[in-house]
This record gives sequence, structure tokens and C-alpha cells, in this order.
Amino acid sequence: MESEVESQTAQADREVRHLKKTLGRLDIVFLIVAAVVSIETLGQVSGFGAETFTWALVLAVFFLVPYGLIFAETGAAFTGEGGVYIWCRKAFGRPAAAIASLLTWITQPVWVGGSMAFIASEAWSTYVTPFEHGSFADYGFKLVFIWLTVLAAIISLKHGKWIPNIGAILKIAFLAVFLVTTAIYALRNGVAGLSASDFAPTIGGLLGVTPLLLFSYLGFESGNSAAGEMKNPARDVPFAIARSAGIAAAAYLLPIFAILVVLPADQITGIGGLMEAVATVFGVYGSAAPAMLTVTGVIFAVVLMTQGSAWMIISDRMQAMAAADGAFFGGFFGRFHPQLGTPVRVNLLSGVVATVFCLVAMQVTGSSAAIFGVVLSISISTFC
Repeated sequence: MESEVESQTAQADREVRHLKKTLGRLDIVFLIVAAVVSIETLGQVSGFGAETFTWALVLAVFFLVPYGLIFAETGAAFTGEGGVYIWCRKAFGRPAAAIASLLTWITQPVWVGGSMAFIASEAWSTYVTPFEHGSFADYGFKLVFIWLTVLAAIISLKHGKWIPNIGAILKIAFLAVFLVTTAIYALRNGVAGLSASDFAPTIGGLLGVTPLLLFSYLGFESGNSAAGEMKNPARDVPFAIARSAGIAAAAYLLPIFAILVVLPADQITGIGGLMEAVATVFGVYGSAAPAMLTVTGVIFAVVLMTQGSAWMIISDRMQAMAAADGAFFGGFFGRFHPQLGTPVRVNLLSGVVATVFCLVAMQVTGSSAAIFGVVLSISISTFC
């Protein structure tokens, strides 16, 4: 048993030698923002009405701030590649760490294949090129979407980091344009009737929306999965978590408020709530609105793809280090490509899992919104 543990540790040490120090301070910020700020959930959480904003603010203060401080400290102190897996193994041993990394990792291909691909397809079909749900084009779009996220994770991080970097910038720009346009729309057309009492928290809201918001706020520790590829993680991780957490809080609170201002709660749908609000406020641009919506639909799909790739980059590295340490299928998946420095075997496994989940979800009777709700519940259960 002792020789087996030594062998597993030796494999992990060998794989770490393939890693290259390529992530600077801003790269880490953009990687976390690209992964964690889940704009696809904005419609779902906003469906609970004005108290969504209240609970989002409460959780930002009483959950996100202490949570960020804890993992800023942990991420700066323990800087080994693998992040959460390494921390759990040090604290609780390999079996507990194996479970923690597996639940964290499996959430990502399930979410990419069963949710993000569906939302991107819905947006593309509605605002860019129409196609029917369940058609050949629909299948093709979703499968291409999944495997583009995988390809982005396989590319050497020296070059591949620009995909989540650009995605994070596009995401921030997308939300900024939406917020500015909402302000113009409100000045011209007024707002949906909201009163102070609408923002009052309720037990029903607590039980209904808090899990969704917790799911949205989770993940700031995930950047440490690539700590072995950061130039100076002890210095840069606290900075990156502080900046990305602030961006995330603003990226949830302000758009949620904007959606509530534009759309009555009973008209907000989980899968299309954000884009429906965008389509409403873009009416201020007159004849230019259709073209702007088309461009926005493309950007929205690209942002989702880069978000999926960011999670693949992060979570696949964690799972590969777990495998290299003997905590996942005996080390077969614990290989990093000698030239690329990426865990290609886990990347491909994530692609297969996402594809299978997508194809199964496509066979389920019901709307895309209903499928999204089911996948969201599964992802919340595994990730939280």
C-alpha cells in the first residue's frame, strides 16, 4: 500500500513538470469572471420577482464577502495545481478529496451539455438564424458548441487563456450595453410597477431563489485548479478573487434590477429572460434594433461558449490532478500533454459526458425551459 501511494505521488509530480507559468494577475481575474459570472441564470433568478434583488444583495454581503476572504487566504497559502482537490486531501484525506473533486468536475460537463448548449441554441435560433428545436441544425449547433468548449480547453494555456479573457471582456461589455440601454428605455417609456413592498424578503423567496443565487456565487476558488500555471499565485490569487467577486456582485445585482424594471415577473422565463429583456429595451434604437439584436445574439452565444471553456480549463485540471494522485480511475486520466501542458484525456472525457447528457436531454419531452430547470437543479445539487 505504501509503495502504491508513493507511485501515485510520483505520477502527480511528473505531470506537474509539463506545466508552464503563463497566467498573470489579469489573466486570473478574467478566467474567474469568464467562469463564475453566469449570465444564463439571470432570467431564472429574476423570475422570483423583486425580492430576488434583496436576496442577491444579502448574499453578496453575508456570503460572498466571507467566502471570498476564506478562499483568497487558502488560495494564497496552498498553491499546488489542482486547487480544491489538494486542499481537501490535505485536510481530510484522499477519499474525501476524490468525492469533492468528482462532484465539482461532473457539474461542469452536465451544465455545458444540458444547459448552456440549450440556452445558446435558443438564443441563436431566436435572434440569428431560425431553426426548429430537435432539428438537424439544432443538434449540430449544440454539438459544435460543446466541442468548441473542449477544444478551447485542450489548447495550450499560453494561447488558450485568451478565449476566457475575451469572453470575460465581452460579458462585461454585453451587460454594460444592456444596462445603459435599459436606462434610456426607462427614461422614454417608464418602468414596470415596483413598490418597496415588492422587495420585502419572504420565506418562499428564501427557499426558492437562495439556492440559485448560491450556485451563481460559487466558484471563485476554482481558479486555483491552475495554480501551478500561475506566475505568482500567492500574490495574485487574493487580488483576482477580490476583483472578480466585486465584478460578479455588480454583474448579478445590476442586471437583475434592470430585468425587473423592464419585464413583469410573470413574463420572465428561465431560459430566455435576459435576452427577452434585451429585445425589449433595444426598441429604443428604432430601425437599427433588429440588426443589433442579431449581433447581440451572436455575442451572447460566444460568451456562453467561452464560459464553458473556462470551466473546462479549470475543473478538468483539478480532476486530472486527482487522477494523477490515484483518486480517479487509477491515474489513466491524470496525464498532461507534454507539449500542450493540458489534461487532454480529461478534456475529452468532459466532452463525451457533455455530449451524452445533451443527447439524452434532447430526447426528453418538454420545452427547452423545462429541460433547463431540471439541469439547473441537478447542477445545484452536485456543485453546492
